[in-house]
Amino acid sequence: MGILLGVTGILLGLNFEVSTTHATNETAPVMNNTTKFGNITTSEKNTALDNGTIILNVAEVGDEEQYRWVDVSGAENPVLNIMAGKDYTFKISNRTPEVHELIIDTKVDGKASEVAKSDEIQPYSKNVEFDFKSDKAGSLEYHCKYHPGMMNGTINVGE
Repeated sequence: MGILLGVTGILLGLNFEVSTTHATNETAPVMNNTTKFGNITTSEKNTALDNGTIILNVAEVGDEEQYRWVDVSGAENPVLNIMAGKDYTFKISNRTPEVHELIIDTKVDGKASEVAKSDEIQPYSKNVEFDFKSDKAGSLEYHCKYHPGMMNGTINVGE
């Protein structure tokens, strides 16, 4: 069973296309592809896989309800490297008892502006899909709507 949400927006000359699908009865496959981003492989810089898949899991770390986005290599709140004009699918599994929501934004003069967001990622859900595309190179940020101080990172959009 799935829910599909489509969003298209233009912000500061950056074009974004977003859609979200929930699929909660599947297990996320482990991808072992190697993608080059300059001279660096995915395991070193968490570049999206050749098929455009970015796997992020929500994990609880430490002793006191500390949450992080974690990639398949185990990196917490990893820097994500994507290419402008290419479609990407975030596959997100939530291994915690809390609700999360992935927000992608940009900052101008210190003020954040939301450019895309997933649906809420329910506790213990698997394979929530969130499609994203940036038409322009630049730097974006991502965070959890409910835990922005703990769950945040950077998305580098290359040409």
